[in-house]
Amino acid sequence: MVPLINALSPFFGGFIGGYVAEEGAFGGFKVGILMSVLAAIPGFLLSGILAVMLADIPVLGAILAGSGILITLVIVIYTAIFGIIGAVVGGAVSDNR
Repeated sequence: MVPLINALSPFFGGFIGGYVAEEGAFGGFKVGILMSVLAAIPGFLLSGILAVMLADIPVLGAILAGSGILITLVIVIYTAIFGIIGAVVGGAVSDNR
């Protein structure tokens, strides 16, 4: 049950943000975009710091640094898509009540 909740948490977070904003579906879209940008900043900063720390290791450092940035990008895209969908749905629900 916990992995399912963890997988859907960006959707529920976006839903709550879009619902609380009460600006309709397009307002929910704006909330979802802002949420995605704000969530991406620490991930890319930490991934960049890790890449700089591993840059001195000849081959393994480059592989780990590149994969760290790629994994961060995949997680941010996943979170952004589900967060934006949830925010649009939350905005639409708040607009219809």
